Amino acid sequence: MTCDHYLEQAKSNEQAARSVVNSYPDWAVTICFYAALHWVEYYACINGSDIEQEFEGRSPHESRRDYVKNLSRQLGNRNLIKVYENLEKESRKARYLEDISTNAKAYYTKNKSKVTISLQNLQAIKQILDG
Repeated sequence: MTCDHYLEQAKSNEQAARSVVNSYPDWAVTICFYAALHWVEYYACINGSDIEQEFEGRSPHESRRDYVKNLSRQLGNRNLIKVYENLEKESRKARYLEDISTNAKAYYTKNKSKVTISLQNLQAIKQILDG
C-alpha cells in the first residue's frame, strides 16, 4: 500500500473546501480540518510512522494530535501544532456549535475572517509538511 491515497484525499478535501467557501462557509472550515488531517497522515505514512500505534490516545483524533505535537517539537516549528489545533477547534465549532449562539452557516458567513484563517492554516500545514 502506498501513501498516495492520503495525499489525494487531502487535495480533494482542499478543493471541496474552496468550492463551498461562499455557499457553505461552515463546511469549508470543517473540510479544511479534514484536509489537514490527511496531510498529517500522508506525512506520517511517507516517514514510516504508524500514528495510532506510536501514540495511543483515547481516539484517533487524540493520537493524531499527540503525533502533531511531537512532530512540531521534532521539526522545531511550534506553528505546526498551533495551526492544527486551531483548525480542529474551528471544525468542532462548526460541527457541534461550540461557543456560538446561531447556526454555523450564519456564524461563518458573518465571521468570514475565520474561514480565511482556516484556509491559511491549511496552507501553513501544507508548507510545513511538504517543505
